Amino acid sequence: MKEFAKNIGVLVMIIGVLILIIPFLQGGNSNVTLLIGLLIVIEGFLGHIFVNNLKHTKMGNIIWMIALLVVPYFIFLFAKKAAYGDELGELES
Repeated sequence: MKEFAKNIGVLVMIIGVLILIIPFLQGGNSNVTLLIGLLIVIEGFLGHIFVNNLKHTKMGNIIWMIALLVVPYFIFLFAKKAAYGDELGELES
């Protein structure tokens, strides 16, 4: 479970790439599809950085919440706690 939680950002990026590839292979591409795929790839990239960043401060979490948007932030926060639960408590003190 910890390895999955550490790599959830990569999984989100792969989903974004699939959103880009599948319409291309079917012969139809639109700007909406491209924007959604790009947004999901960027969210996965930022989420991967967030999950694997061991610094844990309130101000840092607020900045990450703004960068990741609100809903994906809580998904990645859950993954971070699942991956580094015990280690986060040691770093705060």
